Amino acid sequence: MTLNHDLTEEIRAHWSRRAATFDMSFGHRIEPGAEAAAWAAPMREHLGPAPKRVLELACGTGEVTRLIHDQGHDVTALDFSEAMLARAREKHAGKPRLRFLHADATRTLEPDNSYDAVLCRHLVWTLVEPEAAFADWYRILRPGGRLLIYDGDWANLPLAGRVAARVLALWNRISPEPHIDGAVGEQHRAIMRRLPFAGG
Repeated sequence: MTLNHDLTEEIRAHWSRRAATFDMSFGHRIEPGAEAAAWAAPMREHLGPAPKRVLELACGTGEVTRLIHDQGHDVTALDFSEAMLARAREKHAGKPRLRFLHADATRTLEPDNSYDAVLCRHLVWTLVEPEAAFADWYRILRPGGRLLIYDGDWANLPLAGRVAARVLALWNRISPEPHIDGAVGEQHRAIMRRLPFAGG
């Protein structure tokens, strides 16, 4: 059990509740075409030619999983929310070279030196114990392996981002079907305030 066990469980519950509508939220679903190509380009550049053994941390509903797998890599897609994993398994049923793992991205329990690459999208800002997580990721990478992180500074948004957040928050208040657990919801903000990267 970690020092921040309660916060970790709150985060797990938050994402599990959001699993059913996660792909409907802005920035989560990756559209085919130009958007998918933009996400896939750094993978192609930094992972190199397939097949590589890739661990995807916090795979969520499997959007990034598809892009890694489509490049021909052997993918282990990990998430600590069973609800998120269920959505990802649905999307990718029957695909070869793909396994799903219900585990904590900060303590994978995978063997040392077992992956050519570790990859995650929008995970680092949510880490309760970042130093421990990074140590674990480097432990499971093979010598010369790659760590590829897609993330952003969600605390210090530029003007356009702040305007968009306010518009979404307003819509959330007046919409007949508000996404109260989304990024504009109070629970999300309460979690974010308690994270090590709360300041950006």
